[in-house]
Amino acid sequence: MYTTYLGFNMTDPVVGTSTDPAVNERHRKLRQALSCAVDMQKWIEFYNHRMIAASGPIPPGVAGYDPTKPPPYGFDLERAKQLLAEAGYPNGRDANGKRLVITMEIGSAADPESRQSVDLLASFFGRIGIEFKPSYNNWPEFLKKLERKQAQMFQLGWIIDYPDAENFMQLFYSKNTSPGPNHANYINPEFDKLYEKIRTMQDTPERTAIYQQMADIVITDAPWIFLTHPLTFGLFQPWFQNFKPHDFPYPNAKFYKVDPTRMRN
Repeated sequence: MYTTYLGFNMTDPVVGTSTDPAVNERHRKLRQALSCAVDMQKWIEFYNHRMIAASGPIPPGVAGYDPTKPPPYGFDLERAKQLLAEAGYPNGRDANGKRLVITMEIGSAADPESRQSVDLLASFFGRIGIEFKPSYNNWPEFLKKLERKQAQMFQLGWIIDYPDAENFMQLFYSKNTSPGPNHANYINPEFDKLYEKIRTMQDTPERTAIYQQMADIVITDAPWIFLTHPLTFGLFQPWFQNFKPHDFPYPNAKFYKVDPTRMRN
């Protein structure tokens, strides 16, 4: 239960929110355009199909996840270009003809796979005319930039702590902005109201429906570009028994056993 994503700093003057409704709407369309520019099939192929595409903040296996619902801002180059033009950047350029440059903070400086994946992202955004500029950091420096709200855009992931969608929804709650876990610094009063409601609710169909409503709000506002849910693989000997794959296997070891009669030298 893990979701990877590209986050936008909603306090940034280019990609974030604004007190001017018209400007705010243009910035939202910019974020949506960038989301539509990500070729998810090529992204998954780059990782040898070891993951599935994320359609929102809730991962598979958690109440509120809807596998039948296609992502509203999935890969669509023509739509990306249209949204980009509506955002005020036709062909990736502003009213003065200056090319839009987006800087993304990366928390790894030496990993070849990370650098190649960033190059792939740059190629995606380049297809709609945006210059993508990576900023490589060591992990402590990367975290400092997030905590200080200094990242325009960043790449990150979240591993669920407990099997409830609330664990992901907290990442969009306004009281958790940086240095809290809401590193996108996303604020939406409607979302906050729903979040505060579900915190005290029991696990019911009504609560699940609210989770889906909250996910829709976040998807439309686009503080994240939702990337993937990684797949987990395991190899086990036939003599290893009482094991069942589970996302939270920590207390299960005491039930494992082996069958010596099936072991081979």
